[in-house]
Amino acid sequence: MKKILIIEDEQNLLEMYRVRFEKAGYEVFAVNNGQPGVEIAQKEKPDLILLDILMPSQDGYEVIQILKKDPKTKGIPILVFSNLAQPEEIKKGLKLGADDYVIKTDLTPTELTDKVERMISRAKSPLEKLKKRVLIIEYEVKISQFYKEKLIKEDFEVEIANSGSLGLKLASHGDFDIILLNMAMPIMDGYGILKELKEDLRTKRTPVLAFSDAAGDQEISKAIEMGAEDYFLKSKISPEAVMEEVKKILKSKKNNN
Repeated sequence: MKKILIIEDEQNLLEMYRVRFEKAGYEVFAVNNGQPGVEIAQKEKPDLILLDILMPSQDGYEVIQILKKDPKTKGIPILVFSNLAQPEEIKKGLKLGADDYVIKTDLTPTELTDKVERMISRAKSPLEKLKKRVLIIEYEVKISQFYKEKLIKEDFEVEIANSGSLGLKLASHGDFDIILLNMAMPIMDGYGILKELKEDLRTKRTPVLAFSDAAGDQEISKAIEMGAEDYFLKSKISPEAVMEEVKKILKSKKNNN
């Protein structure tokens, strides 16, 4: 049975997630402060720690530092789950050693449970045995569905975002292996989305494959300079070639890790 340790000072949230993870088949350890959480982590060696930041006496940042310095606990994945949404707070948590950082209001209980399951699977399984996850940021439904079906046939897991804001939200907590990004998105265009992806510590290393209906050399060069792996024009590349490009980028990523 997989073990999860929840360190959260809000009693209602603590109890809700304790019950939810128990129903999902986990052995759950739930505490409302950092110090007992550290002691349980050292004794029980859970498969994952779900950690709030703002707590009395010993906050989440202190907990991360202690656990990551201890040889017995430094390998345990830590998912920070906090109301602190400022970029500097997220950056601090990740730099101290948290494996990921999500904002409480960004995830439903079901989404959080799914994320925990993915993180544990990635920590326990050889990476080559896991299905690769693709995020498609595309406002044209027919296009996104078309590529989703193609990718699923190639054994990928796929999620779709039809706006830049949703794409950034999903990317920040979706554990994606690659992002397909339409650079001609409305409201927030692809360049704005790409900039935010590359500035966020949670997504800066996720490969981005950019595309659009039309683009000049300057636009393509700009996307590459901003961090996109490549840029294709929908009218000039076959779906099969797109699939091969995705596989090539992921293979390169694997070899570089």
